This record gives sequence, structure tokens and C-alpha cells, in this order.
Amino acid sequence: MGLETGTNPVRRGRQRHRRSTIRILEEAVHLLRLSSVSALICYYVGSLPFILGLLYFFSDMSRSAFATDHCGIAALGLALLYVWMKSWQSVFAVQMRHQIERKQMRGPTLIQLFGLCANQSIIHASGFIVLPVALLLAIPFGWCFAFYQSATAMEDRRNQGLNTVCGRAWQQAQLWPRQNHLLLSIFFVFGIVVFLNLAIAMYVLPHALKKFLGIDTIFTLSGINALNTTFWATAAGITYLCIDPIVKTAYTLRCYYGEAIKTGDDILTQLKRVSHMGKALAPIILAASIIALLNSGSAQAAETGVIETKSDNARISPQTLNDAIEKVLEQRAFAWRLPRDVKKQKEKENPGPIAAAVKWIITKLGNLFDTLWQWVKDFVEWLVDLMPSNGSARDSSREGTQNTARHLLILLLILLVAGLAIFVWRDWRRRRNQQPDKAVAQALPAAPDITDEAIKADELPVNRWLFMAQEFIGKGALRLAMRALYLATLSQLAESGMLTIEFYKSNREYERELQRRAHDRRDLISAFTDVVGVFERVWYGMHDISRSDFDKYAATQERIMVFAEQ
Repeated sequence: MGLETGTNPVRRGRQRHRRSTIRILEEAVHLLRLSSVSALICYYVGSLPFILGLLYFFSDMSRSAFATDHCGIAALGLALLYVWMKSWQSVFAVQMRHQIERKQMRGPTLIQLFGLCANQSIIHASGFIVLPVALLLAIPFGWCFAFYQSATAMEDRRNQGLNTVCGRAWQQAQLWPRQNHLLLSIFFVFGIVVFLNLAIAMYVLPHALKKFLGIDTIFTLSGINALNTTFWATAAGITYLCIDPIVKTAYTLRCYYGEAIKTGDDILTQLKRVSHMGKALAPIILAASIIALLNSGSAQAAETGVIETKSDNARISPQTLNDAIEKVLEQRAFAWRLPRDVKKQKEKENPGPIAAAVKWIITKLGNLFDTLWQWVKDFVEWLVDLMPSNGSARDSSREGTQNTARHLLILLLILLVAGLAIFVWRDWRRRRNQQPDKAVAQALPAAPDITDEAIKADELPVNRWLFMAQEFIGKGALRLAMRALYLATLSQLAESGMLTIEFYKSNREYERELQRRAHDRRDLISAFTDVVGVFERVWYGMHDISRSDFDKYAATQERIMVFAEQ
């Protein structure tokens, strides 16, 4: 008696009805898999606009020069999107609750929707203050988080007041704290895994597109700079959209089982399921009963028939019985028990000319493969004989280690021979393709219009641009020769991997890209900056260039070509 005086019987009952954490998670995932499309649409119709608005607000307030002008309006719009999200998440939880209870959900009225929005906006408005403070204090965070999730799941169609919703949510938050904290721990670890997977996929996918399809995106052009705060915020938003439906469903199940301790809704749901199964199985049971009755009647008739026909079977002659047995044995189902026909077997052993030729080819190929395999075995044995061996070794483990080392050495020798053979074959092919008598003469591409602004530096190789520059110098067109030399510079830097030629890039963008990729080569960057300055002043400023200035420009351009080749 003394042991049970301090024990709360209500607490004992609650602990007895507690579901395990793994069972709650399994039921939540199973419930989401069986949920209708409309439930998921309700969730993402509410959550997706808020996540997009939050990402835009974060990016705009971080980088926009006019952020202070429209900060208030943007914050008000984000707050309205937050109320929109929490209201639709509550509708999603109501649909999950009806699916658990196997009830048909009806469309809400305007009064019910207004009450739902009012309750959720007032309750979750305090979450921005309560949850961060609880997280700093660490201990009360689990109960606070469970309260807000339960408040989302406790809405129904009874037009409850704010006090009723908060009271029911707080009761469910206090229920089963161990299960609640285990759920939080699992969701935290699972969220980190999903976040890392999404971040890696978002970063690797653009590089895979460039590697395999040649598609260049802002991620590949930015390099490591793509991993900015907006990138991480986007990954966090997508992670929330992936995990939060499971969280909402799990806490809806907690509230359902918590209230079922007093209402017995879980027992009623099981009884409904059993009644539905009984209705579905009633025709099957009836049909099985009828078939069983018919079978029993036919069995009785068969027994009487056997008794009645005993006298008739005694009159059948032996010859008739043998003929019937032979007919049965001639069926295909019993052919495997019959002896083989020797005559047909001999006919199969004497095939025609085509079959004989095919058989001869197969035999010769088999002999060839046997010979090659024997050569390989002889080669391996020859290599084994070349290996040093310790004849006095008696320890079996030591002998096993020596044999493993021999086999690895033989494998390395075989791989070395194969690599040398591949290297010799590729070198022979390269020399063969470089023979002057077999070289294929290719027509030189037509010279583009040097005055066209849409021309790209990678349309011609470097030597063609230099050749065009020499032609313009001979004609006295120093301005055109300077442009040809500048395009040759860009083409050489692109071939060296320091630039990526694109139509939309300006000269200053090429300069910044060179500074980023060749930051340790100050002489090259300084020379390219001088070339860009002179080129833009003469080409776009329509200034004439003297021969002395052109010679300095050509000398600087030649230095860049030498630096790029190095």
C-alpha cells in the first residue's frame, strides 16, 4: 500500500497508452503515403508562398540599395504570408485527423475559416519570441515546440475559442515528454541529413550539366562564390518543405492518441475498420460456405458412385485396360517416363552439312580458347618460377602471406604489360595520324568581318588572328590590326584556360575573370589591363593611333601571349 500511495493513477494510464516513438514515425509516414493529393496541395499552397517570400525578403534586404524604403511593406506582406501558411497547415492537420478517424471531410464554412485563421495567427505570433528564448534555455524547448505543433493539429470544425485550443494544445504538449523529445532528436538529425543532401545536389548538379551537356550556369561561372547566404537559405527552405509534413502528421497522431485516452476514439476507429472489413469479406465468406456445401455433396455422391460401380469395373477386360493405359502414357505429360527411341537418336547424331559446319566452327573456337588459356597459365607459372621463394619456411601463415604477395606482384606485372601495350598502340596511332602523306587537308575558315561587334574571339585560332593583323598592318589599317591583335589575345587566354569566351561578356568582365583565375600572375594581369585600356580608347573612342603607340601595344600584346603560353 505504501508503494502505491504516491503514484498517480492518471499518469499510470497515460504511460500505459503511450505509443513508441518509432511507431509514431512509421504511422506518420504510412499516413502520408496513403493521404490524398488534396491534403498535400493544401499544405504546399500555404507553405510554398511563404518560403518563396521569405527567400526574396532575405535576399532583397541583404543586397538591395533601396531596402530601407520598402522594408515595412515587405515585412507586412511576409507576416500575411505567415498567417496564410499556418492556416493552411492547420487545414492539412484536420485532413490528416479525418483520415486517421476514417471520416468523410466536408468543406468548411466562411465562419469556420475565419475562426481558424484568427486562432492560428494569434497563437503562432508569439512563436517568434517564445521558441528562440526556449531554445537558448534548452530545457523548455521541447514542450514549447510541442505546444505550437499541437495548436496546429487541435483545430476542428466546432468553432473553438482561443482558450479552448490553447488549453487542449498545452495538455497534449505535457503528455509523454520522452516520446516528444525523442521525436525532436530524430527530426533534428534527419533534417541535417536532408539539408546536406540538398545542398550537395544543388551545388553538384550545375557542374554535372556543364561537364556532360556543356550548359554553363551562374553556379559554374561564380565558382565557390555560389555558396553564399542565399544558397544556404534556399537549401534550408527546401529542407523545411520536405520534412515539415512528416512533423505535422506525427504531432497530429500524438494529439489523436492523447485525446483517445479519455474519449476512446482509437477503439471506435478500430471497430469501424473491423466492420468495414466484415462488410467486404461477407460475400467471400458466403461464397466459401456454398462451395464447401457443394463439395461435401459431391464427395458423398462420389463415394456412393464408387460403391455402385465396383461391380461394373470387375467386368472390364485386361486388353481394354492396357489400351487405356497406353493412351494415357502417350500423352506429353508422361513423355519423360518413356524410353528413348534409338533410331531417332541415331538420326540426330548424323546432322546435315550446315549443322556439321557450325559444329566444326564451334569446336575450333573451343580449341582456340583452350590454347590461349593454356598460354596464360604457362605465362603465370613462368612468372611464379621467377619469384624468389623461401624453401625453409614451415609456418603456414607465413607461406600464405608469401603466396599473396606473389599473386599481387604478378597482377601488377600483368597490368604493367597491358599499360605498356596500350601506350605503344596509342603512340603508333598518333604517329600514323601525323604522317604528312596521310594528313587530311582542311579548308581554312573564311575570315570574319573584323568590324562586326558580334564577332567572338574563339571563332578563329590564334595564328589566323595574327595573320589578319599582319595584313592590316601592311595596308596601314592600324586600328583594325589592333582589334585583330586583341582578339588573338583573348583566344590565346581562352586556350590556356584563363578565360571563357562568351558573347555577353564585356572587356572589364574578362579583366575581372583573369584576376580571379590568375591572381598569382601580377605581370599578366597588369599587361592585360594596359591592353584593354588602349583598345577601348582607340576602338570605342574613335581615336587615331600612331605607329609608335601601336608598336607599344603590339609589344604588350606579345608579352601577354608569352605569359599565357607559360
